Amino acid sequence: MADNSEFKEVYNVWYFLAAVVTLLALPLMHIVLGWYTFVISQ
Repeated sequence: MADNSEFKEVYNVWYFLAAVVTLLALPLMHIVLGWYTFVISQ
C-alpha cells in the first residue's frame, strides 16, 4: 500500500466541535440575547 500523505481527514475534530457548538447555541440564542438585553437595559 502506498502512503498517501495528501489525504485530509473528512471528519475533523474541529468540524465536530463547531457542529456541537452550533447545535447548542441555536436553541439557546434567544435566552442569551434576552438576558443580554435585560442586563443592558438596567
